[in-house]
Amino acid sequence: MNPVAPIYVGQLQNGVIWIRVEGKGSFKNSAELKEFASVAINKGAKELVIDLENCPVMDSTFMGTLVGITRNLDKIDNTSIDVINANSRNEQLLVSLGIDKLLNLDLENRTHQEFRNDISEYIHNGHYLEHEELDTIKGAVHALEAHQELTKADKSNVPRFKDVIHYLEEELKDKKQS
Repeated sequence: MNPVAPIYVGQLQNGVIWIRVEGKGSFKNSAELKEFASVAINKGAKELVIDLENCPVMDSTFMGTLVGITRNLDKIDNTSIDVINANSRNEQLLVSLGIDKLLNLDLENRTHQEFRNDISEYIHNGHYLEHEELDTIKGAVHALEAHQELTKADKSNVPRFKDVIHYLEEELKDKKQS
């Protein structure tokens, strides 16, 4: 069994919430990211930085979670979510799903240059999100919501994820009937 990639978090002095994914961004660690971001936003966070420097790839649930976080921030004025240090694979994924239109995908490495060197040590000495296995119903609900967010983000995603959404809806219906 592959271990769940940790997600390190910290808040900079200027109030920016820095989130670094250390490994694959996946359905396994996206629920805790969603929960953390929700709490941070409710506490007044206006800017989140998602640092993908050590994230080789993301799955669709993780990317749908990013879309959901972006939609939560959109409800508040003067907010942003920046994705930095995306490798070419992650960049291609975000662009092909239209997610790059919803968040700031920093391909020129300009966002918060003054903090980038110091943040690694700060984050690794700081906190990481505790991983908790979701039961099958909560996991299916989370995956369903993430994929629905992807279809809302870009209509061309509907045919890509309609079967996944249908499967998850059927799985939930079966689980609730049992």
